Amino acid sequence: MSNPTHLYRYQRLTAYSLASLLNDTVWLSNPTTFNDPFDCAITLSRDKLKESLDHAIAEIANRNNISKEQIANHDKVINEDEQAYELLRTSLKNTMQKIGVLCFSATPSEILMWSHYANNHKGFCIEYEFSEGSHLRKIAQPVCYSENIPALSLANLPGDAESNFLDVCIFTKAKQWQYEQEWRVFMTEGGRSFQAPAKTTSIIFGARMPTEEKVMLFRALKHKEGIEFREAQLLEDRFAIQFNAFNI
Repeated sequence: MSNPTHLYRYQRLTAYSLASLLNDTVWLSNPTTFNDPFDCAITLSRDKLKESLDHAIAEIANRNNISKEQIANHDKVINEDEQAYELLRTSLKNTMQKIGVLCFSATPSEILMWSHYANNHKGFCIEYEFSEGSHLRKIAQPVCYSENIPALSLANLPGDAESNFLDVCIFTKAKQWQYEQEWRVFMTEGGRSFQAPAKTTSIIFGARMPTEEKVMLFRALKHKEGIEFREAQLLEDRFAIQFNAFNI
């Protein structure tokens, strides 16, 4: 996925979304609220128990400057190992469901996104600055789309691992979601508001948004510098939308 110049968030028009725009805040959601039950639910693979045990023993041996052979039961998996591994799997999965995730799209013109996240085209889309060197560019990462759930082990837990557990869990989704062209920012705590990580550069009104709501939103935000206002229009010759300047 190439780096876009802007990122987008599709929204319903509510009292809360209006207040967020006025106050330049964003809500970081917990994964428990996501519509995809697989999202951020990746955890250690049961098939990787032996690999995980070998990694843990190697780490213990290295820290204590001893050989792996000096550690009891170093070459086999015992019942206690299975129980501890299952507890760790559950703990990691539960922890991941408490983080905060802020989701963006690289495109403002995906009609399914307008349908799913912007109240069937009756909502709006926020355009954020994503220029080189901007704060958002530094903290956002693109989502990777896969046909298979990644098989992770304890070797993936260190932050400097080649395939880091946290990055894989947060930034991997099923290939069916590829149309979203998603980028994400995450915090260790979710379910709360944060200061918006980028400047709002445009508000795009949905093709079905009532005129009176467009006017209300325009008047509420027109005092903010640097915001353009556009409106979506359904094309007549293909399944797509175009954007026109909004004027009242």
